[in-house]
Amino acid sequence: MIRLLFVFVTSFILCYLSLWGTAGAGSPLFNNVNPVLFVLGALFGALSLAFFNYVEGVMKDVPKKLKQQKPTAYSIVVDTLTDLKREVIVNVVVVVVFLMLAFVVGAVVEVASMQKMELSKYWEWMALSVRGACLLSVLVVMFVQMAGFVTANKLRAEVSMYGE
Repeated sequence: MIRLLFVFVTSFILCYLSLWGTAGAGSPLFNNVNPVLFVLGALFGALSLAFFNYVEGVMKDVPKKLKQQKPTAYSIVVDTLTDLKREVIVNVVVVVVFLMLAFVVGAVVEVASMQKMELSKYWEWMALSVRGACLLSVLVVMFVQMAGFVTANKLRAEVSMYGE
């Protein structure tokens, strides 16, 4: 979670600096984040379900005789696969939180503009930067999930070497 917080804060700073450096000219890019986030969220949800089922299948492929022959290897494989399943669930929750955060921040800014509240351009840039940071963080979570898929493939290859 520390790495995820670092990614979010770094993304926020980069988005804010891009808005500051362009004097707000990059605002349209960050104003239209929600449609992209919702598409990525739907795609991520479908891929996560498939990945979770894939990891579950790999766990079922672990030969039972490996448990008697090499109990430490069996334990390592099962623990790693269990950690991957847990990571998939955590990643889904994180993506949903980022989606909701981006939506809420966008809604608050929209309500403020409808109420004719004059927000400082810096506050507006902060809100836009939160939305941009959510988008970049979701992309990072998706790439981490793909790395987990590569790990599961490697484990499946190792498990198949001990086929029954």
